[in-house]
Amino acid sequence: MHDKILLVTAACYLVAVILLYMAVAESSSRKRALAILAAFVGLLFHVWAQSQHWLVITAPQVSLLNILSLCALVTIAIPLSSVPFKNSLFDASLVVLPISVLILIAEGTIYAPQLEITQGSGHITAHIITSVVAFGVLSIAGVYALFIELIDRLLRKHSFNKLVQSLPALDTLEAVLFHLIQAGFVILTVALLTGLVYVNDLFGQHLAHKTILSIFAWLIFALLLWGRWKRGWRGRVAVRMTLAGIALLLLSYFGSKLVLEIILQRSWHL
Repeated sequence: MHDKILLVTAACYLVAVILLYMAVAESSSRKRALAILAAFVGLLFHVWAQSQHWLVITAPQVSLLNILSLCALVTIAIPLSSVPFKNSLFDASLVVLPISVLILIAEGTIYAPQLEITQGSGHITAHIITSVVAFGVLSIAGVYALFIELIDRLLRKHSFNKLVQSLPALDTLEAVLFHLIQAGFVILTVALLTGLVYVNDLFGQHLAHKTILSIFAWLIFALLLWGRWKRGWRGRVAVRMTLAGIALLLLSYFGSKLVLEIILQRSWHL
């Protein structure tokens, strides 16, 4: 049953991204509305699938792919929740929806070692949730950084296309980018603090690489926000630092867990 739900979710997301691409290419508000509807239906199925891992009577059994899928859910929920507002983030779904389809297919077909979250490990749940939300918010910031880089390059070449014309002005995108980074930075700080609660032996628990890379990512975002506040950093500097921070977060969590759980068939422990 769970695999079927994943398949339906992936199909909804695939339909949504196709409709959204057509909406951008044709400037069609009707197809954009259908894309939003398809993504929303997919999100409901996605929540259903995730609830089967987390909302259970016994101790939850979760794996790397389950957590990656939860991140995908958050990165789709954020743009969808912004649809009623003026500066909607839904165009970022052009990037996050295809990635989510791949993640869902992987979740339904690849086995990954599972971690049991017991009642006595509530701080772990808090750490996982805040880490996932922080990654989701900062991932959307990364998508907007890519949009800013794309628009900047096209403006320098005096070249325009439908996507560029459909997006807000460059200054507006930068403002949204830094609002997302600020929110993601605060949540990432909470995630790091809750993570320190259960780290007794970095090397024994196989958490050294994850922790160090996460701290470096935190420092990059902290430096970027300081530079924005004190020196007015923007443009390519902001884009490159944002993407560098996202890359470190990807390596810190999913890179290290991919090697540890999928390749080495081991797991971090408490």
